[in-house]
Amino acid sequence: MTEAAPEAATVGRHPSLHGHTIAWERRGEGQGPTLVLLHGLATDRRVLIEICEPVFTAPGMPPSQRLYLELPGHGQSPVSAAAKAAQAFSTDELVATLGDTIRALCPDPVALVGYAFGGYLVQGLVRELVGVRGVFLICPTVEADFGRRTVPPRRVLRNHEELVFSDDPRERAAFDEVAVLQTPATLERFQTLIHPANIAADQDAMAATRARYVMSRPYLQSLAAYAGPVAIVCGRDDHWVGFEDAVRLVRAFARCEFQVLPDCGQLLPIEATASLQRALASWLARV
Repeated sequence: MTEAAPEAATVGRHPSLHGHTIAWERRGEGQGPTLVLLHGLATDRRVLIEICEPVFTAPGMPPSQRLYLELPGHGQSPVSAAAKAAQAFSTDELVATLGDTIRALCPDPVALVGYAFGGYLVQGLVRELVGVRGVFLICPTVEADFGRRTVPPRRVLRNHEELVFSDDPRERAAFDEVAVLQTPATLERFQTLIHPANIAADQDAMAATRARYVMSRPYLQSLAAYAGPVAIVCGRDDHWVGFEDAVRLVRAFARCEFQVLPDCGQLLPIEATASLQRALASWLARV
């Protein structure tokens, strides 16, 4: 996909609920709804910027405003002493925090994009926010209970080229654990976009989130009542969150397009970039 010249970015931090401060990056201008993008656990805004900006800025695309948020303990969102003391890292608290941040930064209705755990948070935000204009989910967490997820068997696709890892043993372990398409090109993007965020993330904050991972407030009713355009893209070989549980969302949303892409998993944004970008462009036309 051809990309136009990079647009200027504005960055900042918003002091929000439960002692959290949310880092944000805003790009572009447009008359339509602001697109709010949420990454998953152990990543940061860089992966969504890298994959999505070529779509948003491609020639012929209508001008848009994009707001990239970073979860507490990730990227430039610090973990405050107050948040640590209160252990304010449950999914319910994160949804409330993000809802407060979005309302403060975007007075008009927004469209939501969520990757992995960010996709689970988006499901809660459909309930939290008024007038959401569209929902795009990438490899979303649907079943929060790890033991109850329906996932495919682990499958790895390799080529015959030598993979060159850094001296950090965590890099190879993390890549081997999650990557399906284990090629030099995938590894290079993993080294640039995924692993630095992974090792920089606050491990205590992530552990506290996983300990209170399930949303306690009902949200499926809000999804069933939602009438905006929805698209869900999953990886056929995603052995982390799977793709079959996402059918639950397809049944809930009234206007949902659903794609399962072959030969990729939880790293779908860097393993099947072109297919994901086409799906995002199609959804944008609906929004």
